[in-house]
Amino acid sequence: MSSGKFQSRAVVMQRSRWVFELVEPLVYLDPVLGTRVVPAGFVSDLASIRILREVCRYALLVALAAWVIGWGWVEQLGLVVALVALALYALTAGYGLRASILHDYEYLRGELTRRQADGLYYRALHLGDGTAAWRSSIFWCGVRLGGFARYRAAQK
Repeated sequence: MSSGKFQSRAVVMQRSRWVFELVEPLVYLDPVLGTRVVPAGFVSDLASIRILREVCRYALLVALAAWVIGWGWVEQLGLVVALVALALYALTAGYGLRASILHDYEYLRGELTRRQADGLYYRALHLGDGTAAWRSSIFWCGVRLGGFARYRAAQK
């Protein structure tokens, strides 16, 4: 087995709009942490990027309201935030299925520190799924910026 590669496909069954269940175990051989196995039956929401769509939507609503009221700077800020969120969503949608399942599992399991789990996520994206380093970095920044609450909640 080669290091930094997934040894299996992600076979999932969609349980609801945002919930997916792993049907077969998912195996990743990490060059730093060794073999990581996500068992069949694990439930994941995959990459939690839909928040970017919501940010875009509400920023556009704020921009529209500011345009109606006549608050030019708020309108411009809303448009900029909406465009950035939309661009980030477009750059990340459709990538990292297996890495995202692994990351969700490691957060929930709590065996690794958050930093270790996020590093594993980057390697699984880049080495395991073949995602470009720059795109993997966007995902990594996302979990470093937004993963604290989810990691902390999983540890309780």
